[in-house]
Amino acid sequence: MTDETHVGLSRGNFSRWITVGAGHVAMVAGTLLALELVWSAGPSRAFLGAVALVVVLEVLLVWILFDEGTPISAKPAQSPRDATEQSVTLATWVTIARAGAVVVLAGFVATGLPTESGIGPWAPAALFALAMVFDAVDGAVARRTNSETAFGSRLDVEVDALAILVGSVVAIAAGTLPLVFLAVAVARYLFVAGRRWRTWRGRSVSTLPANRLRRPLGGFAMLAVLLALTPVPSPAVSYWLGLLVAVPVLANFCWDWLAVSGRFEKW
Repeated sequence: MTDETHVGLSRGNFSRWITVGAGHVAMVAGTLLALELVWSAGPSRAFLGAVALVVVLEVLLVWILFDEGTPISAKPAQSPRDATEQSVTLATWVTIARAGAVVVLAGFVATGLPTESGIGPWAPAALFALAMVFDAVDGAVARRTNSETAFGSRLDVEVDALAILVGSVVAIAAGTLPLVFLAVAVARYLFVAGRRWRTWRGRSVSTLPANRLRRPLGGFAMLAVLLALTPVPSPAVSYWLGLLVAVPVLANFCWDWLAVSGRFEKW
């Protein structure tokens, strides 16, 4: 990152961080109120505690993105001053709303999936689906309004990864996904950490090659988590489906790691 694009936590960005954090908390509160209407048991203290923990983690994530110098805008036509002073866009607010759904979903880690009658048992799947469906919406809004930003793009990727992680942990805790699926949930984090470790050690890191399987396998992983969060199919079906999906997804991550670590060049 060059000095021209590094914006860090300037006074303007600190103000934006406060705004984003407050907006995020407000969206989480609104989602909790909506959940209260469809879930007869209602959120417990443990549920709210888990939600509060993930809220803090997500607000810290935004802080880190600013502090790392992820620019609000990286459009070549703009000066550094313009890039620093541009407000958080509508598309980014959509991403933050997605993050709010993920936060509330995290509460079910503490309480397990709802089992009472009515539409309450569908709430976890609905929250996960909301986070996934709006993944396409924020990108479309950014392109339609010509407001694509480096910060919004990075935040979008992080929310995607967190949604898979939280959804997987909820399902694993409920017994509707196998424990091995946790490897799928953390594979992206391990992959990024591995690349940074190699860079820090001064080792070569190759460009990630094109891979036609990466996107469809990611879609299958999302589908496996979604089905595991719904009352149907049976836990046994979603469990074995998750196991079936985990194998090729993890194999593909291993293939990508061999590529970026230069293993192919040695063969």
